[in-house]
Amino acid sequence: MLQAFMWMVFLYITAFGCGQNHSLSYITPFRCDDRAKPIVALPPVYDKSCAEIGWSLSEEFTDHIKEILVKRHNMYLHAFDAANMVTFHKKQKNPFSLDIGWIKEAFKNYEFVIFTELIEHEVHTKVSYEGFFDNFMPSSELSLTMRIRIFDIRFAKPRVVLQELVQQSYPVPKSIHLNDLNPEQWKKMSFHVSPLGFAHSQFIKKVSARIEEYILLSRDSTLN
Repeated sequence: MLQAFMWMVFLYITAFGCGQNHSLSYITPFRCDDRAKPIVALPPVYDKSCAEIGWSLSEEFTDHIKEILVKRHNMYLHAFDAANMVTFHKKQKNPFSLDIGWIKEAFKNYEFVIFTELIEHEVHTKVSYEGFFDNFMPSSELSLTMRIRIFDIRFAKPRVVLQELVQQSYPVPKSIHLNDLNPEQWKKMSFHVSPLGFAHSQFIKKVSARIEEYILLSRDSTLN
């Protein structure tokens, strides 16, 4: 009886996880087609951009990547313990260096680890091509660059699944002042429909798509 009850609970959680409650993707290790999800760790985004903005870009971008990947229901995603990440910083562990021997031990309960580093977040004057539409477009743009490095740690030694720079520029108003913005503004709906919020959203969608594509490719290649 107990086994039957536990099996019913598992089926309920799995079915519910395929519905609208995206947070259950954290606790459902199987997809709706019964295939196991890759077990993924997502440490916070490293912010090396030196951007002067009114809130933590690391917090914003980490939250948005997590939200997109959870909604896709293709990964068993765990938020990595921030305290452990502080320990890595103190030990000067750099996941973008050649020294990667520590990664498997640090993430021994996972199959994949996603490291991201925001390198550029800069508003500057847009290059003009003196075209007709230049007269109707903002004269400034936001340039964003993020480095991605994904490890497959299912084997004896960590394997790099993806290592690339994602770069994109988006038009923004010339009058924008990043350091004057409210610290909680990025969590509001009004921010998401603003030029800056739209740029961040489109950029993170692009980053997240690359992450998901390569993890699933790596996982599926070992299953065939």
